[in-house]
Amino acid sequence: MKNLILASLILGVALFGLEASACANLLIDPGFELGGSAIDIKDGPWTWSGGSNGGAFYDNVIYRSGAKSAKVVMWGTGASDYAYFNEDFTGIDFSAPYTFSGYFMNSSLSPMSTGATAKLQVKWKNSSGVNMRVDTSPLFDDSYTINNWHLMSLTTMAPPVGAVKVAAVVLMKSNRTYTPDSVVYVDDMSFDVVPEPASMLLFGSGLVGLLGLSWRKKS
Repeated sequence: MKNLILASLILGVALFGLEASACANLLIDPGFELGGSAIDIKDGPWTWSGGSNGGAFYDNVIYRSGAKSAKVVMWGTGASDYAYFNEDFTGIDFSAPYTFSGYFMNSSLSPMSTGATAKLQVKWKNSSGVNMRVDTSPLFDDSYTINNWHLMSLTTMAPPVGAVKVAAVVLMKSNRTYTPDSVVYVDDMSFDVVPEPASMLLFGSGLVGLLGLSWRKKS
């Protein structure tokens, strides 16, 4: 019985370790440290796009960790202005759900305008690059405590059948006219596959077995 319990624990730990290694952050530059001397987020794994009054940039003044963050900026008075940056993936497990997360800040040095919102998106695409489904996080806006980093995240459903590409996106929209600039800061992003419940259960059963063995020794 003792050997069976120990074997269960060892197997659970091993599978949990394999699962954890498979769940490593897939983002190439999660902390925006690879921008070098670049200002625009455009020449690394992250790229940006936006309307005529928006863009995304590296920032070395406000950051959560490392030496940089990303900031999305909108300016002017366009009620429908937007800006976003994204990192694209291929060759991942297109049968599994994923968790996409990151820390957002509304800074008093360069605040978000009232009405502006930011969010995370995961866009599943077919071989032609057409969106098959878009998963979206809750909105971040100026109601969040200013000058604090807030964790935002979304967990997707399993990807749609036929998906071969996925984009991890940070998007900000103005939703109204504004002045002056509207800014949101982002740092410490993560894109991970969701662990399978079976391996988590097996790991848990191993721990229960170990606790049971310890209790028997004390009895």
